[in-house]
Amino acid sequence: MADDESVTKNTSNPTGTAEKPSSKGAGSSRRRRGKVDPTRVNGALVISDQAKEALESCELFRELDRHQLMAVAALVEEHAVEPNEILIGEGEPARYLYIVIEGRGVAHVELDHGLMSLGLVGPGEAAGWSSLVDGQVYPATVKALTPMRVIRIETSGLTLLLNLEPDIGYPVHRNLSSIFYRQYNSALRALKTSG
Repeated sequence: MADDESVTKNTSNPTGTAEKPSSKGAGSSRRRRGKVDPTRVNGALVISDQAKEALESCELFRELDRHQLMAVAALVEEHAVEPNEILIGEGEPARYLYIVIEGRGVAHVELDHGLMSLGLVGPGEAAGWSSLVDGQVYPATVKALTPMRVIRIETSGLTLLLNLEPDIGYPVHRNLSSIFYRQYNSALRALKTSG
């Protein structure tokens, strides 16, 4: 979130917490997260058709019915991200899950001998899976390659929803386990071929 933005409260947030501006100062060498495009107008839920489609196509939420998906949509904020802007930074506290509405980003990790690309993130795909595991940091950086629009979900609110609604929580956690397993195997293969 940009430093000059005011605190934004999402009235759908089950935790009732307010969003806080970034702690990075104006002298930060990296561009930070996009500007907020609120999904609520006068208390009514407003989510773009493209954001709804991105939620529906995201592997994490694919098994949810329309009613369950709308419960997740109540936690959504849409953001614009400029090319070369850092969406998530390796080592930063993992507080948000991002789903790409449009545009492309690249995920990479910093190694002793340089950067290692983990692949592209595009429409309907998510970044920041580790935010769904308590007390984690982002293990990789995701940087915008093109202008992007993304959904941002504060995971404290999502975790509360998943715990209170097991019909939502169980399929989401099952999908998350499958995603982690595939990403772990992919990373192992990449490391074996890079050495």
